[in-house]
Amino acid sequence: MHAVAREMKEKFGDCNVFGFSCEGYKGVSQSRGTTLPTTAFFKHVVGLDDTVKEGKFKINLLGEYNIGGDAFEIERIFEDCGLTLISTFSGNSSYDYFANSHTADLNLIMCHRSINYVAEMMETKFGIPWIKINFIGAEATAKSLRKIANYFDDPELTEKVEAVIAREMPAVKAAAAEAKTRCQGKTAMLFVGGSRAHHYQELFGKSVWKPLPRAMSSPTGTITKAGGFYPASR
Repeated sequence: MHAVAREMKEKFGDCNVFGFSCEGYKGVSQSRGTTLPTTAFFKHVVGLDDTVKEGKFKINLLGEYNIGGDAFEIERIFEDCGLTLISTFSGNSSYDYFANSHTADLNLIMCHRSINYVAEMMETKFGIPWIKINFIGAEATAKSLRKIANYFDDPELTEKVEAVIAREMPAVKAAAAEAKTRCQGKTAMLFVGGSRAHHYQELFGKSVWKPLPRAMSSPTGTITKAGGFYPASR
């Protein structure tokens, strides 16, 4: 396969062709199946386009896969705050965005297992620092936006972030109040990727769900309860 990729790359010239040896989502909790292709993209794609886009605060978002359309809403919030999104690994993104991702000022890590190593590689090769954030839930989103503003330490950015938070929160609180009337005292069970479960801890901690009577073990190897989340021993 690798020989064919090299031959095709030479044949087509302007087409970047490469392969990676990965037999499906193998490894613990599918992590190896994510690591191999992402590492290949870093080696063969990231850094190919040195074009510097306009924008005072340029960021990459790592670990957002736009499975439920989340990336569209996050991008809207970024734009309103004055943040320039260079690339997302890998939801709602493209080859060209990956090639240009090394021009960002800061990497934001959303998924803490399958993408950490990419941030570390980009920091080592391109000097891009990274911070951990969480855009699941309004309170966590507000906290993450303030964390980004604090990193850049710019009064104008801080002002914009606070204005966006103040604008968005009333609608969120109204929706939460309406949902509470239907969910008060109900029991919830959550099945998500093991590295994502902790993102919901703050959200569920402030929610109306009551704790499960006993801990439940999910297929991801993470024990979850509506009142808290605990990593399973490995």
